[in-house]
Amino acid sequence: MMGKDAMAPNVPARSGAVSNDGGLDPDARKRRILRRGAVGSAASPASQTLLADAGTIQRVTRGRPLVTQGDPANSVVMLGGGRVRLVRALNEGHTLSLGYRGAGDLLGEAALGGVPNHRESAIATEDVEALVVPIATIRGLMASDQAFANALVGALVERNAETEERLASMLFRNVEARLAEFLLKAAQRWGIPDPRGVLISAPFTHQEMASMIGSTRETVTLTLGELRRKGIIEVDRRRIVVLDREGLKTRT
Repeated sequence: MMGKDAMAPNVPARSGAVSNDGGLDPDARKRRILRRGAVGSAASPASQTLLADAGTIQRVTRGRPLVTQGDPANSVVMLGGGRVRLVRALNEGHTLSLGYRGAGDLLGEAALGGVPNHRESAIATEDVEALVVPIATIRGLMASDQAFANALVGALVERNAETEERLASMLFRNVEARLAEFLLKAAQRWGIPDPRGVLISAPFTHQEMASMIGSTRETVTLTLGELRRKGIIEVDRRRIVVLDREGLKTRT
C-alpha cells in the first residue's frame, strides 16, 4: 500500500519515511514533483491542480520499497527526487533487475493498460520523494488534456523502446560492449560535469551492473579494470568517471 502524505494531520509517518520536507507545504511539494518530469510539466495548470489535489506524497529511505510486486496497481507514481531500482522476483528465489528510475520518471504506468497488480518492485537506492496519483485521475486527464495525454504516451513509447534496445544488446553484444553501453546511458541519465569528464552520480555496484547487462560480478569487475587501465574510465569513491566518452563508444 502507498503511504499517505507525511504532512497530513493524524497520520503517523511510516517507518523509513524521510522527515525533511525542505520547509515547503504539501501543495508546493506536490507541484515541485510535477515540474520535475515531462509528463507533469506538460499538464495544463488546471490539470496540475487536479493531480496535486488527488495525489499523495510518498517518501521513503534507501533500501525500502516504493512499489511492491503483487500489490494492486491502482496508481501511477511520479518520482520527484531520488532513485529506485526495479526488480522482478522470479521462481526459486531468483530476481531480475529491470533498470533504474529517477527524478521525473514514472512508476506503475502499466496500470494504464489494465494490469491488475504491480509486476515488479521499486526499491529506493537513495532517499526518494514521489507523488502517488490514482489511476482514475490519470485516465480522466488523458481524456481531457491532450498535451498531458501526448506526453504520457510518449513516455510509454520511450520505455518500450528502452526494453527492446536492452533485449537486442543482450542478444548481440559481448560483455564489454554491453557494459560500455550501460555506462554511456548512465552518463547521459545520471552524469554531471567533472573536470575529468562526466561523473556518474549514481553509485552502481558491480553486482548491480552485472544484473543489468546479464553478466557476473567477477566479469564486470575485470572489464571495468581493463577500461580503467586504458584510461577510458576512473573510479572515484564507488562512482565512475567517464574520461573518454568516444573511446567508450568504440566498444559498443
